[in-house]
Amino acid sequence: MTTLRADENDLLETAAYYDAFAAVAEERYTSNHVLVREREAFRRAVEPYPAATVLDLGCGPGTDLAWFAARYPGRRYAGIDVSPRMVALARVKLADRAVRVERGCAEDLPRVFPGEQFDLIYSFFGPLNTEPDLARAVGALAQAVAPGGVLVLSFVSRTYVADSAVHLLRGRPGRAVARLANRWRGYVPQTPLQAWLYFPRQIEARFAPAFQVERREGFSILYPAWYRATRFAERGALVRALWIADRVLNRTPLWSAGEHLLYVLRRSADRSASRS
Repeated sequence: MTTLRADENDLLETAAYYDAFAAVAEERYTSNHVLVREREAFRRAVEPYPAATVLDLGCGPGTDLAWFAARYPGRRYAGIDVSPRMVALARVKLADRAVRVERGCAEDLPRVFPGEQFDLIYSFFGPLNTEPDLARAVGALAQAVAPGGVLVLSFVSRTYVADSAVHLLRGRPGRAVARLANRWRGYVPQTPLQAWLYFPRQIEARFAPAFQVERREGFSILYPAWYRATRFAERGALVRALWIADRVLNRTPLWSAGEHLLYVLRRSADRSASRS
């Protein structure tokens, strides 16, 4: 049984947060049309990169591991998640695919997979936002990804302009500035999540020089966030137009003004970079 390391109290709280909805996670992922569309885009960001070994960081119930393993069966897959219930669900889901799933966070990677390196590591919907120390997590990732390998990572953004505007219009100034002030505590006020948000410059500074940015993209700039999906018809003209508007805004300085930031980062072929 893998045990947690790093900042134990924060991670135990994070594990409990995700344990609480583990049983309905798969249904939530597949029934929410915004989550489905963004997940498809995240997967497309992963697909161009050839890899013999792949790790899902924050794998949840194994949704994406199962998808990639079915689509690209010749690869070796592994997953890691801080939630024991998510790990248990993923192991059941992937039992017939010989996919190893362990409990832990990014900082635990060198200990959980000692001496192993992956050609590709991906992480969807912000697991790195719950790492108590992003710099230590980056150091662990630099050890876990092979030189020349690729990270495809999404973060919950610190600057979500549309969301702040909605809260201001509803007379909730505290919630409007929560992200900017780094006081955001997840999506359920009754069950706060210990999380840390970052501006793009902070993300890029923490991953340099071990990783170079190859691509960056923003999601839910004008397109609705997943928790507002029920207010929009799944196949309606408005939601299609907002998705296209987001793609256009990614060519402007507003690319980072949405709910999620996606980064593709390549590990330096120089092994010394991971020690910086």
